[in-house]
Amino acid sequence: MKKFRYMLRMAAEMLELIREHKLYFLAPLLLALVAVSALVYYVGPTVVITFIYAGV
Repeated sequence: MKKFRYMLRMAAEMLELIREHKLYFLAPLLLALVAVSALVYYVGPTVVITFIYAGV
C-alpha cells in the first residue's frame, strides 16, 4: 500500500509539472511509459522482451 501511495504522489507531481510549465506534449509520452510499465509488471518481462526482439 505504501508503494501505491508513493506512485500516486509521483503521478500527481508529474501532472502538476506538466500543467505549470505547459509541457502538454509530455502527457502522451508518460501515458505510453505507464502502459508499457504496467504490461511488463503484469505479464512478465520475458514475454515483453520476446516481442521487442521480434520487432513486433
